[in-house]
Amino acid sequence: MRFVKRFFKWLFLFLISIFLILSILPYFFSNHLKEAPNKPYSNSYFFYYNHTKFHFRLFVPKHIKHKALLVHGFSASTFSFRKNIDTLLNNHTLVVAMDMPAFGHSDKSEQANYTDTNKINAIHFLLNHIDQSCNTIKWHLVGHSMGGSVIGQYASEFPEQVHSLIFIDGLPFSQTHSSLQSLALYPPLLKWADVVLEHRFLNIQSFQELLSSAYSETANEESAIGYMSPFETKNSGSAIFRMAAHSAYANTNDSIINSIPKLIIWGKNDQWIPITNASPYLNKPHTQSFIIEDAGHCPMETQPQKVNKAITDFISKLE
Repeated sequence: MRFVKRFFKWLFLFLISIFLILSILPYFFSNHLKEAPNKPYSNSYFFYYNHTKFHFRLFVPKHIKHKALLVHGFSASTFSFRKNIDTLLNNHTLVVAMDMPAFGHSDKSEQANYTDTNKINAIHFLLNHIDQSCNTIKWHLVGHSMGGSVIGQYASEFPEQVHSLIFIDGLPFSQTHSSLQSLALYPPLLKWADVVLEHRFLNIQSFQELLSSAYSETANEESAIGYMSPFETKNSGSAIFRMAAHSAYANTNDSIINSIPKLIIWGKNDQWIPITNASPYLNKPHTQSFIIEDAGHCPMETQPQKVNKAITDFISKLE
């Protein structure tokens, strides 16, 4: 009996020691990540909303007939839509491409507000500001992957501003907030996130492998660099954990979304969010679908001509 007590005593002390070592260890790693750039692109703009910095890019055609907001997916940025914007501009569409907090060149700081509510209200603030010059034209909201949830929430809150919803391999999936998500805010875990990102994943090969999985085809070096570049700034790993701790995609109103014209674009070979996930939504009211045979999770990048035509045709028919 004495042996058993002693065994559990030493086991407890051993586990406590391991826990303390793992909690302290990440603070000894060097950090070579950069400060966020002041002007990532020639048409980059920033604004603050509720102590959170948002980055967006603005593209304005000579004659404005339509307006579109582009919202990227998880771990992506405005870079994801690089092959789509010119076509929208040629279709007389004013384009706003926006980075969500934790991604791209938007806020990654400890002080930022990563809640879904703050994202939606920040978008509303920005679109209202732009609407001052052309408020008679409603917005076409384009969301890829995680961005589908963002535009679904926005349409539920501000349907009077929305002309249509265009989902690309993503939908307003319901998800409730879990108390376990708060564990992501444990300081040593946040530090580990930055350490692991910098020392394990921040290289072209890792991003090429990740993108190849998303594309369902081999990703080139240019794409890998484009996705990797925003992660070379400080707090990139810990910001993702902070965002995950506050996200809950549950604030969508089905009756409102069903009343809005929708286009669902999906890559048939999507391994990240298989097309079966879209099936319940394809027969919803006011919904059109466009399935791309030779595409994975990011058809707007791997099959841009098909995606661009589907979007511009859909927008034009709504005039």
